[in-house]
Order: sequence, then structure tokens, then C-alpha cells
Amino acid sequence: MSQHHRHFFQSLPHHSHENSAKGPLVHIRGTIAAVLSSGEGIDGGRHQHLQVDVDKTLEIQGGNGDIDGQRLFVAIRFGDSEGISTPIPNLEVQQPIEAQGEYIDAMRAEPSTDNRNPVLPVLHFTHHPYGFIIYEGQEFA
Repeated sequence: MSQHHRHFFQSLPHHSHENSAKGPLVHIRGTIAAVLSSGEGIDGGRHQHLQVDVDKTLEIQGGNGDIDGQRLFVAIRFGDSEGISTPIPNLEVQQPIEAQGEYIDAMRAEPSTDNRNPVLPVLHFTHHPYGFIIYEGQEFA
């Protein structure tokens, strides 16, 4: 997907959520590039923060092309009814990971403590009912 062709018009179920950026739902397979400090998300929830290099775009709902080769900032909400129950254990750099969530391109992503200089595209909603994480053979949703 080129920077100039990221206009998504298809309405998806997650778009009705107040924290949605109205982006496509993407399913990727990648490699963890960095494990960052956990912190509060823009919406106040607790999150694990990762940088993930996308090796393969498995599916995009509501968009075209792929995001292969991009480095994403991945926010994994945990510890409340909106996210997964507990943090994902043993996250390590260079390990494979699979994730699905809402994609927010870098031009629309909100800078945060862990995502700035440069601001990376974001993958959030990586939990039920729209997304998930698969790590070390276990699914977290």
C-alpha cells in the first residue's frame, strides 16, 4: 500500500467503537523488533507495547494491498474487560508473532511515549472481538 492510497471507505464492525480510527482490520505474521515498557494507552487502558516487523500480510479487511516490510507499533490491551486478561508472558525480540487488529497508518497515528521519533503505523484492537495475538503457539484474544 503506498502512502497515497490509504483511503478506506468500507465500514467494518470495529468502526463503531469510540477508539476506532476507522482503519482496516489486518492480520499479519511478523518478528518482534522491540519489546517496550508497558504503559497506558491513549484511551487510558494498560497495554504491552511492541515493535513488530511485518513479514507477511495474511489478510486485510477494508483495504487493499499489503503492509509487508513495515515496522508497526503494536499495542496489546490487558487487564480489563476490553482487552486480554493478563499480559502476554516472555515476549522477546527476534521471536515470531502473529497479530490481528485495526491498522492506523503513521500519518494518522497519535504520537505516544513509546511511539515517536518516528511515529510508526499502529496496530491496536489486538483483542476480542476484533483481534488477537498468537505467540509461542498460544492465542490471546
